Amino acid sequence: MARGAAFADYDGDGDLDVALSTNNGPAVLLRNDGGNANGWIRLRLVGTKSNRDAIGARVRLSASGRVMTRTVRAAASYASQSETTLTFGLGPAGSGGPGTIDVEVRWPGGQTQSFSGLQPGRSWVLQEGSPRPL
Repeated sequence: MARGAAFADYDGDGDLDVALSTNNGPAVLLRNDGGNANGWIRLRLVGTKSNRDAIGARVRLSASGRVMTRTVRAAASYASQSETTLTFGLGPAGSGGPGTIDVEVRWPGGQTQSFSGLQPGRSWVLQEGSPRPL
């Protein structure tokens, strides 16, 4: 029986893997090795005026005519902490095509910042106040 689950891209391949804690047993890592036929992008937010982990930041991503939103959270499951990096699945249109991605971040302090022209299939660092992604 498992009690806690934490989600992270353990192997750096763009899909989320799961770590589980079990009652009276060892922890279990479930690697998602099903393949990455679809596009993805990962965003790590770094606060400078807001909290460093950007907990509470809201991200609005536009790609291939679709809009998706995520919020950076500090907790996800019982006695567990998932990574704070946000992973967005882009579907077949984002799997290496020429399209770029636009991102709007509403930082916990209330400021809004835009980043344009991000390429799919990689991780980006978005730092509060920085004009370009890292």
